[in-house]
Amino acid sequence: MIKFFRKIRQNLLNEGKTSRYLKYAIGEIVLVVIGILIALQINTWNESYKNKVSESMYLNEMMEDFGINLERSNRLIKRINELIPALIGLLEQSVMEKQTITIDSLNNAFALVGSMPTYTSTDRVYNNLIGSGDFKLISNSELKTALASYYKVLDLLNLVQSSHEMIHVQTFSPYIIDNLDYTALKNRSFGHKLPKPVDKNIILNVVKSLKFRNIITAKIRVLSDLQERYMEIQVINDHIIQLLRSR
Repeated sequence: MIKFFRKIRQNLLNEGKTSRYLKYAIGEIVLVVIGILIALQINTWNESYKNKVSESMYLNEMMEDFGINLERSNRLIKRINELIPALIGLLEQSVMEKQTITIDSLNNAFALVGSMPTYTSTDRVYNNLIGSGDFKLISNSELKTALASYYKVLDLLNLVQSSHEMIHVQTFSPYIIDNLDYTALKNRSFGHKLPKPVDKNIILNVVKSLKFRNIITAKIRVLSDLQERYMEIQVINDHIIQLLRSR
């Protein structure tokens, strides 16, 4: 093709048709420019298509991640909704002249102080987006804002959980170990059959004490704080899922 155009130009020069040669040369340049522009446009279309495919893949996988996160936050909120009433019931028992529930029930309720619900976020896709530099592929600005809000709340939640876990290790766990015979707990699977408890009545030595009530009250406050945080992140999880579904 290049040889063909070159031959035409050469013939025009040989024939002394300079003006026609110039017009032809300009036309040839215009054709080349148009060809380059078309090639660039096709390349842009191809890149845009590949980016859309990659974005769709990321968003589908992100839906899975945040589905897990939403289910996890729902489960933790449900668990705390079970723990707090049980601990309040234990507080009520502590001020009674004589407890109205069995020793086994007291022991099982007291063991709940050792429960430490913890939220862990599934961030597989988000980490891939950030690490690969592909976060720019996300075209939905509202989704980007929701993700930024989620990870801001998550950072604060992790700090709160770390603080409460420290309190748990330093305060709650030692107190339970000192005042509860774990072998007395019913409906607990340790993987092996345990011997009978040495003293399942040990809880009666502390159930009416001020320290016992303070420990229970402190645990309720910790759980209430966590519940508030989990409800906040639950709302954001749900919002992100709605955005992903509506794309």
